[in-house]
Parts: sequence; C-alpha cells; structure tokens
Amino acid sequence: MAASGCTSGPGPGPEKGAIVLATGSDLSSSGVRQDLIRAWEKRTGRTVRIVRLPDTADGQRSQLLAAGQSGDSHYDVLNIDVAWTAEFAEAGVIRPWGTSLDADFLDSVVKTAEYEGKVWGVPFNTDAGLLYYRKDILHEYGHDQPPSNWGELKNVAIQVADAHNRKAARAAKHGRKPPTMYGMVAQLRPYEGLTVNTLESTWANGGDPEATSFTKGEQVGALQQGVADVKDRLDSIMPHEATTMDETESRRWFADGRALFMRNWPVEYASVAEKLKEGVQFAVAQLPGRPTDGKRMSVLGGQNLAISAGSTRPAGARALIEALTSPGSERCLLERGFAATRDSAYREAAKAPDCPLPPGDAERGERGATGRPAPAPAREPAYTRTLYAALRAAEPRPRSAHYQTFSKVVQIRVSEYLNSRGGAAIADALAREADEALSGRG
Repeated sequence: MAASGCTSGPGPGPEKGAIVLATGSDLSSSGVRQDLIRAWEKRTGRTVRIVRLPDTADGQRSQLLAAGQSGDSHYDVLNIDVAWTAEFAEAGVIRPWGTSLDADFLDSVVKTAEYEGKVWGVPFNTDAGLLYYRKDILHEYGHDQPPSNWGELKNVAIQVADAHNRKAARAAKHGRKPPTMYGMVAQLRPYEGLTVNTLESTWANGGDPEATSFTKGEQVGALQQGVADVKDRLDSIMPHEATTMDETESRRWFADGRALFMRNWPVEYASVAEKLKEGVQFAVAQLPGRPTDGKRMSVLGGQNLAISAGSTRPAGARALIEALTSPGSERCLLERGFAATRDSAYREAAKAPDCPLPPGDAERGERGATGRPAPAPAREPAYTRTLYAALRAAEPRPRSAHYQTFSKVVQIRVSEYLNSRGGAAIADALAREADEALSGRG
C-alpha cells in the first residue's frame, strides 16, 4: 500500500476514513494525476489512500476480482482497464454509476463504460493506436504522405525499405554493414497486443466492431482475412522477431532505424523522440483505412474509474471520480501527456477548460501518454490533433463478461497461425472458438 494526502482524519458527514483507490499505476508517485488527487483533498478535507496493485494487467485483474467477490476488498474506487468493464459488472465487483455520462465525453470512449444498458464507470484516460513512420526516408523516395490503406502500406514498405537497404549497403561497402531496415514492426507476441492487432486488421477488412458474433455474415470472412493479412505482413515486410515483440521492443526497432513503419500507442512517442527528431525524421498518423470506404479504426485503450461494490464511502468515491474526470482535470491530463476523454480538452487552448493546477505542480515525474513529463509551460503533445481524430474513430474491444477468455483464444490461435506454414485450418477454427469464448461456452 502507498499512502498519500495533505490532510488526515475522518471525512465529513456519516462517511468516515480515507477513500481507498486501487490502481495498477503508482498514483502515489508525483505527477499530474497525484496532483489532481491532492488538490481535491485540499478542497474537501478528505483523504485518499492509494493501494498499488501488481504491475501486470493479469495480476491487477485477478486481485481486484478476488477481493471484490470475497466481499472484503475495502476499496472505494477502482481504476480499471477499459476491457474489464463488462466482466467486473457481471461479477458484481463494481456498482452502476446510476446516471448517464454528460455529452462532453467522446462518444467512442463512453462505450467502454457501458454494459447491458447501464453505465458502470467514468472514463479517466483513453488511448488509440497510431501509425509511426520514418518521414525523412519516405520523403527521400518520393512519398510525402503516409499510406492511406494497408495494401498501399505493404507496397510502399517493400519499395522503400529495399531501396534504402541497397543504398545503405553501397555506402557501407568498405565499412561496417548497417542494420537491415524492415518495412514494419508491430506487437505480435501472444499477449493482449496480438489481440489488438488482430481486431484492427479484422475491422480493416470490413469487420463490424459492434457485432456480437464472428461466425455470422461478413464477420467470418473479415476475421479470416484480417488474420491472413497480419500473417502476410509478417511474411513480407516484418522481421520474424515481431512474433516476440511488445510495445517496448517494437519501439526499440523503430527508433534504432530498423523499421520504416510501426503500429504503436502514443505512450512510446517520447522515447522515439529521444533518438529521432519529431516532425523531421518521424511523424505519426492514424492507422491505414479500409480500401473500400477509407474508414480508419483503432482499438481503444485506457482506464475507467468505477465505484467498488463493497465501498463504505460511495458518496466520497463518486465525488472523487467526478473531480478527477472533470473538464478541467481532463485538460490537465492532456497538457501533461495523457489522452483526455472529453471533447472540450481538445479545443484550441483559448477555448479549452482551464487546468486548475499551477504549472509547476505537474512538472514532476509521472509518465503519461508521452512517456515523460511535459516541460513548462504546459503544452499539448505534438500528436494531439492526430490522436483526437484517431480517438473519435476508435472502437472498444468486444464488450463481453468473457472478454479475457476470448483474448486468450485469439492469442493462442493467431500465434499458432503466424508461426506455421499455411495454417488455414487454424484460421478457420478461430471464428467458432472466438464465439464460444465470448458467450462463455469456451
């Protein structure tokens, strides 16, 4: 447990004691989210005690489920991954929010807090996948815009990477051989990143993010073609090492000049910028769109705040959540590098809500979507406009109480397929097994 607070003692009214917030990220460290909590404590006279959960997502989820189902969690507020909403609601670990969310929240993000016609939490920070690309190298070979669809990306990747490698080899004829540049890297290790890449490829092939089955209508072909496209990219423009990559390892390859394109989250932007010049050597764009209608879709990431079903301080928990997700707080989060969940946060600075924190308060430590603290004075991250467009077009993962089982099925089957020769039978079985998992029969 990690404790924080500028005040001590019981809260006002009938609710006594500190409000306990359980989270997988260390909000007890200095940073904008901790500053928002501290500011709320000063205003209300309440104390917030933060319980840090295990570092891994599986560990966090397991601990929260076990504590909630035992009826002895002592938590008031849960900071949960957006993919867990349905499961936690079904398991009785969180309580309904009780009211609809106001219209300022991004429509795409609101979906992550809804299940079975009810709202179960409030979006805290969000995320969307982006296409990183080597702007300087593309320009050198006559491409001043990133590819508009995945087929174009493959063709450009083959052409430009081959030309670049030939030129580099000639220049290094009498010196040290440069590293090979591949067309692309992505997160294809069998973990949640592989599920995300599979869903995005499925949607790019006409899949419907709102569909509840992968074995009906166009969903069958979309899933199969989506998986086939991931394998095709692996076999044609990616290193085989991509099957062992997560966000960090794929970022290393891209920043080291070993990949022309990369699919990744904004959290890796600052780390790339430490090696490459942002806006000069590299840039980011929305993910490539469908060839039919040009629609660009990413899987939504992020976290929601929910009231624990076992909370003995629900009024205080609600007040804290409302403060942390207010228009001003969301603007603070954006200025300090997180992806904000409210539309108003993305307005031009003069028209956006004012961040209530003094500029100096948020200059310390916490790593947000940029991966490092923003310098003073606060400013929007360089990719803000692109991220805003990506968030509005993004979609949640399947909203099922059995999502984790579904994700494991995808990880196992797609990983088998990517590491096989042919493997059509694996792709054919995936749709049926995915449906069984989502319905709880798997």
